[in-house]
Amino acid sequence: MNPAENIGAIVKDKVEELMAAEDREDRYNYDILKTNLEMVLQDLEDDIDLFVDLLCSMRKRFDALKAARGGHTNF
Repeated sequence: MNPAENIGAIVKDKVEELMAAEDREDRYNYDILKTNLEMVLQDLEDDIDLFVDLLCSMRKRFDALKAARGGHTNF
């Protein structure tokens, strides 16, 4: 239900994608991870539409949670 968790999942997925695309033996090296994470964060920094969509979805999230009486939802 928390939009911040969505951002975390998006960052994780994008970093994992970049890490898997690395063509080197040391692709899981800390420095490569750090570089890829910085690139993803920099790309997302200007993605205003993503943040607006997540914030605007809060009403739907609360309505779904209320309808599920605190149970599981599709969000």
